[in-house]
Amino acid sequence: MKSGKWQATVRNRAGDRFSESFPPKAQARAWGIELETQFARGGMRDPRAGEITFREWHDRWWNARIVEPHTLRGDGSSIKNHVMPYWADWEMRAITRMDVQSWIRSLVEKGAGPAAIKRAYNLTSSLMRAAVDDDELPLGAAGNSPHWGMPSG
Repeated sequence: MKSGKWQATVRNRAGDRFSESFPPKAQARAWGIELETQFARGGMRDPRAGEITFREWHDRWWNARIVEPHTLRGDGSSIKNHVMPYWADWEMRAITRMDVQSWIRSLVEKGAGPAAIKRAYNLTSSLMRAAVDDDELPLGAAGNSPHWGMPSG
């Protein structure tokens, strides 16, 4: 660069560019190698990740699913009746374990049966795990926990 600094540029899996300038060449090289390592390990994400709404992510997730037509109909009904009325407008990153437990409690209070609640929970959990796998949510987010909020018993 004209300033005498060295610039390192790295791209993530989505093709987004990240650049930084440093006075010594070795520092620029070290920064680039560290960032590439973080991307390769999945430790570096787009800081805007998670801003996507539940509805937006659901639509992407739903269109990518491969299941039998009968399963698709049952899942669609569960999502329409139990999942989307509660979560549709939430940002994915805002959903916590306690929010999930509150949602399950609301389903119980509305008279949803155990099988309906379990199906709605499993679908929501699967959708959240897919968001973690696709770097829409950080590892350890609510959807990545095996005990994400489903009450025992």
